[in-house]
Amino acid sequence: MGRSTARAGPSQSQRPSQSQKTRTGRRQPHVEEVPEEEDEEEEEEAGEGEEMDVDGEADSEISRKVNALVRLALFTEHRRAVLRRDEINKKVLGSNSRVFNQVFAEAQQKLKSTFGMELAELPTRAGLDQDGAEEGPNEAQLATGVKKKANALGSKTYILRSTLDPVLVEHAAQTEEDILEEEAGDQATLFPALNLSDEEDDSDEDAERIPKYYGSVIAWSKSDQLGSMGILYVILALVLVNGRVIADGDLRRSLKTLHLPSNPAVHPVRHSSSSTLRALSLDTFLSNLLKQGYLDRQQVGGDTGKKGKKSGGGAKRLRTQAEDQEAGKIFEWRWGSRAFSEVGEQNIANFVAEFMVVTDGEGEEDGAAATRSRARQQELMKKMYTGIEKAAGGGLTDLK
Repeated sequence: MGRSTARAGPSQSQRPSQSQKTRTGRRQPHVEEVPEEEDEEEEEEAGEGEEMDVDGEADSEISRKVNALVRLALFTEHRRAVLRRDEINKKVLGSNSRVFNQVFAEAQQKLKSTFGMELAELPTRAGLDQDGAEEGPNEAQLATGVKKKANALGSKTYILRSTLDPVLVEHAAQTEEDILEEEAGDQATLFPALNLSDEEDDSDEDAERIPKYYGSVIAWSKSDQLGSMGILYVILALVLVNGRVIADGDLRRSLKTLHLPSNPAVHPVRHSSSSTLRALSLDTFLSNLLKQGYLDRQQVGGDTGKKGKKSGGGAKRLRTQAEDQEAGKIFEWRWGSRAFSEVGEQNIANFVAEFMVVTDGEGEEDGAAATRSRARQQELMKKMYTGIEKAAGGGLTDLK
């Protein structure tokens, strides 16, 4: 009974022999055990190193994208074109478009700190109309409690504009005697055969236009598009004082009095000698302003049912005035979205008021006479600004 209940042990064949023990002992040398805490510390250090490498690569990639966006914005502004969100995704971000906000914010900071500029999103036409109307809810909306659907104000298109303080720009444009002397010497060296005189010879339209020098830190006269920008400001002023909209015929008649005819054979818009394009016809110049977003043209007469009321914004070539008259089409001009974001109605009104009030002879008095003269100018400019505001049909807006 006792033997039947006893548990059987391993047989002799199942027991390892003495020689097997010895061979096993030779093949498996003794390994010193490492505490588990040291293993965990080594794993943590390795993990931290890999994480630092990943973070460093991510930061470097973001930095490259930021620099690429800054370069793209500068090149686009040099062509006076608008920068589109799709273009940023394609040329800068690639497949990683989710980092747009971070890249855009860091690029903004670099543009401001290095170049004194910023990327500004252009408003849509619906957004401009909504800001101009500022209408409250109607009776039906008040009765039902339904809110008016808001239009999308952002267009996902951007331009570069200056962030410099206007006071700083004004001081940098003042004449400095030492700079004036240096520029006079440079002018004599660069143009030795030029007869420097106060009166410019306009007899030859194709003659090289030598930039003048004024001895200031900011040399406005050295810009290759100085003349065209001046004409743009005049056009924006004409549109503004005509109730923010002007008929095509009225605009052309006003420009003709300024020796800017609409004749295609004449090129009255001239650039400086450093520009690649020396002169433009008025129609070509207006077409460029449409493409750049400074102006907006809408058809208000003739056959508007086939192609819609808006015309000219996306056209490759602006039709001449004779072609429009032959087709029986009537157009009117308004400010474009870029003009609202880059120039501003208030700045144009101040530009016109200062031009109309300030004269070259004023400001030469000393003491009490100078104080009275400045006070008189400020009062006249204020009245002129108020008159421009009334002519525009309401309060003038700042940069959008």
